[in-house]
Amino acid sequence: MTLWEYDGDLPFSVVVNSKGQLSLWPAARPLPHGWHSTGSTGTRTECLAEVERVAAGAGAGAGAGAGAGAGAGTAAPAPTDGPDTPEPRRPAPGDAALTGSVRELPDLSVTALIRARNLPPERPAASHGTVHVTRGELLGISAGWARVLVAEGCGREVPVAVLLPRGLDALTAILAVLEAGGAYVPLSCDQPLDQLRAILDDCGAPLVIATDDLARALGGPDRRALTVTDLRAAAPGATAVPEPARPDDLAYVFYTSGTTGEPKGVEGTHRQLVNYALWCAEAFAHRSGETMFLSASLFFLGSLTTIFTPLLEGWPVTILPDKASTDELLEVCAAADGGLLKLTPTHIRMLMAREVPDGGLARQLMVGSEPLTFSRELARWMAADPDRVVVNHYGLTETHGCFCHWLSGGEDIGARVPVGRPVDNAEAYIVAGDGELAGVDEVGELLVGGPSIGRGYRRRPAQTAERWIPHPWGTDGARLLRTGDLARMDADGVVTVLGRADRQVKIRGHRVEPAAVEEVLRMLPGVKEALVLPRETDGQTGLAAYLLHEEGAELSPAAVRSALAERFPPQWVPARMAILSEFPVNANGKVDVRALPEPHPVQAATAQTPGGGGRWTRTDRLVADAFCEVLRIEEIGLEDGFYELGGDSLTAMEVAARLGGAVGRDVPPPTGGGATVRGYALRIASGTDSSGTGAPDTGVSHGGASGAADAGEPARASA
Repeated sequence: MTLWEYDGDLPFSVVVNSKGQLSLWPAARPLPHGWHSTGSTGTRTECLAEVERVAAGAGAGAGAGAGAGAGAGTAAPAPTDGPDTPEPRRPAPGDAALTGSVRELPDLSVTALIRARNLPPERPAASHGTVHVTRGELLGISAGWARVLVAEGCGREVPVAVLLPRGLDALTAILAVLEAGGAYVPLSCDQPLDQLRAILDDCGAPLVIATDDLARALGGPDRRALTVTDLRAAAPGATAVPEPARPDDLAYVFYTSGTTGEPKGVEGTHRQLVNYALWCAEAFAHRSGETMFLSASLFFLGSLTTIFTPLLEGWPVTILPDKASTDELLEVCAAADGGLLKLTPTHIRMLMAREVPDGGLARQLMVGSEPLTFSRELARWMAADPDRVVVNHYGLTETHGCFCHWLSGGEDIGARVPVGRPVDNAEAYIVAGDGELAGVDEVGELLVGGPSIGRGYRRRPAQTAERWIPHPWGTDGARLLRTGDLARMDADGVVTVLGRADRQVKIRGHRVEPAAVEEVLRMLPGVKEALVLPRETDGQTGLAAYLLHEEGAELSPAAVRSALAERFPPQWVPARMAILSEFPVNANGKVDVRALPEPHPVQAATAQTPGGGGRWTRTDRLVADAFCEVLRIEEIGLEDGFYELGGDSLTAMEVAARLGGAVGRDVPPPTGGGATVRGYALRIASGTDSSGTGAPDTGVSHGGASGAADAGEPARASA
């Protein structure tokens, strides 16, 4: 049950707090402490349009004015509450309301706090391959680059895009932007140029730090593009003095596609970053000689953990090569005493497929960005050394990591792992559809508050107003973020996230909207009705489609799948289908999901039964077994294609990992037209390789491919 689920016709009011932040609130409900009505009331749609109008009139989103909340949209600040203002509501015992440990935060930006540590400059700071830098070198170079950026127009609240491969230069550039008072906007070097230009226009970045090729392509009259060479050359003579950022200033903008596929930027502040880094430093304390691995893509929010925490504490950072393969990850981990490695569940499955977890990886594993299911392999890895730690970390791009749960190693195999309790200073509330707090073991929408939540969506005041709502149990105009996730809290105060409230699901790190797939299915010839549901098998989520055929029509699952593949990425295309004449219904006349038949894997149009299409070689069978195991299908033919059967870039890397272990060498993932059983087997047998799959980078791809989990955005980013 989501917040205000039954209030579709309920009138709302546009409300504002003392910071000028706009939001919506049910007109008939008492206003939370510190919030005041602007006088505008109407339907939700009408109120959101009013927010857009007010924000546009106030020039919101222009990025000017420290702490202005550019993404949220601003209005004239509301008056502060007087002494006669009623006290805010307080949760009652038994309500699903939680608060992390209270920690006093320093009134400093993250870079000011890093410098205030005053740690020895000769201490190792970061390494990338054979290149090492000390803390003094890193901070000294970034300070020089910061002076150059200030001279080029960088300052407080100014976004600066960073398009560099993961490495020491990228790390230095990020620090330089923050040191100059600006906010860094990390983007993928592999994104198409038109998408990059659209994002740069959206965030309003006047400066770009990029590779030579991208600098030439993205620079222009309204945007200055600098290369690392430019910064190095100009730094010695740069004399501009940065204006230090303040705690509530913008620190970063991370872009996420969300449910619509349209990129939107999430604004994060220095206070948010400082709170998270301080919590991480205490929760994942390193021992002498240990290093933290930076393996996440810099344009994913998960990189915050392994950039700023070690810099704050003086722990060395080992930066993995850009687009590192599984073997390269294992090689780097084996050569260093790892204190923390951050992975997704998909990464863990890939590593388990290579039968390498007993080798160690790192003393502490932080798992996030996807739902975690406890597996036999994970249990075995933890049991091999009682000193090993595994945590399930939950967050969105809008919140970064805000929950954490330490595994015991004795969890039930196949059980969904809870997300645990809030991190320091974070607040969490599980609310029913009427806006009241749920009780123990009751399901509701998860709301998050405190310094863990970001400022809002950049230049999207209406979307911000809809997601960042007044805090019913807070003070002074505080806000809560609607995560859009359904959750429940047990009697011990441990939270389990059950899935997306809006039916959005995450499939191998990618956000997928089943309703959008249903809409396209209904437009196909011969389809009368469609239902698309997530289907979990052995902890891996995919889609299943249930189709009602028009009278007299014959639907081909393979043809349906091909039609969807022309419109959607692989993660959005159901790998299993069932063709029905009618849906089963329950007593209320609704579809009885539990009574739906078992959907079958969709075979390719040219599918052949095992043994068909010629004699099977040993490599054919190895490939077929790997495809079947990873895709959870029972039968496959020589000409069946991996992607037509439901594979994607991440599962392709898992296949490559399995086959690499079977043949005893690194093999490329299946790609393009050679991704059939026979085509891939011939490629492996010949020993030929090719460039990567074009997937985004996570730092643990196999055979040169790259792959990533999205976060988040609203982000289950995360962490």
